[in-house]
Amino acid sequence: NKPVYLLLHGLNGGSSEEYVREFVWRRTKENCTCIVMVARGLMDSPVVGWNVFHGARISDVHSAAGHLRKALSDGQLLAGVGYSMGAIVLCNYVARSGEECHLDAAMAISGGLDMREQINFYRSQRLWQPLLAKELRDTFIVGKFDARYRHRLTKESYLELIRSASISDIDTHGVVTYNGFADLMHYYSDMSAFGDHTICIDRGGGEEMDMNSCPVDEETVDIAHQIGRLSNIAIPLAVVHALDDPLITWRSVAQVDPKLMVNSGEGNLMLLFTKGGGHVGWPLSLNPSIRGWEWMNNCARDFVNAVVTAKREMLE
Repeated sequence: NKPVYLLLHGLNGGSSEEYVREFVWRRTKENCTCIVMVARGLMDSPVVGWNVFHGARISDVHSAAGHLRKALSDGQLLAGVGYSMGAIVLCNYVARSGEECHLDAAMAISGGLDMREQINFYRSQRLWQPLLAKELRDTFIVGKFDARYRHRLTKESYLELIRSASISDIDTHGVVTYNGFADLMHYYSDMSAFGDHTICIDRGGGEEMDMNSCPVDEETVDIAHQIGRLSNIAIPLAVVHALDDPLITWRSVAQVDPKLMVNSGEGNLMLLFTKGGGHVGWPLSLNPSIRGWEWMNNCARDFVNAVVTAKREMLE
């Protein structure tokens, strides 16, 4: 009767990621079952055909969760936990699938709901994304799927891809062209659970905006119940994000009033912001190695256990 966890790792990661391994270690000690879905093409997994990984594809999660649901006992809960890119994909899946979602609950850690905000997150593009971009380019694009990218991209586009210094550049010159998206905005809209709304999206060239600066009135509240994919969320979904996240801006989670977002649809979306924590971090002491990722991984467990408790109480 213990929950079963489906874990989605971060960009260019896999089941060997330390925070994933720690989550599995903690939960298996509690007699829970954990399954890590390795994104297609990663960890040396083979890919047949041309459809390599991109962040807007949710069919893999739907298929994996569907097969796991067939193996559950009666009343057993299937929960998704996603980190970074895995969290982005998880939120998008939950929002797009609606009532057809195979999960019973989901927790997204350090992932955005509207990745269009990343286009204006210049600090991340300058300081942190170059580190990820180099590894992604060298191991995933050139190291494994170089022939495929060379075939679909022009020489000029491929050269720009090789010169890319940020994740946004790789998406622009590689992922967008390879997968047939119109442009970067189209791709980021398609990969985002909140990527189909238009409220307060234009801030005039990316100027600073306070979290509560979006005007709220009765008409706006009515719109919030119909603002696209977020209103389709049919299971409890919690999104945890640090305001000081250096990689994915908090605006990708709440660039409109959070009250509008959590009140959309049936109110199944929950947002948890912390003042600090970084990206997939939340260290608990001066020596983070002692307690590792205890806070964020136990946060996911506590949320899932709360859903289990609530479901049992509803049946009583």
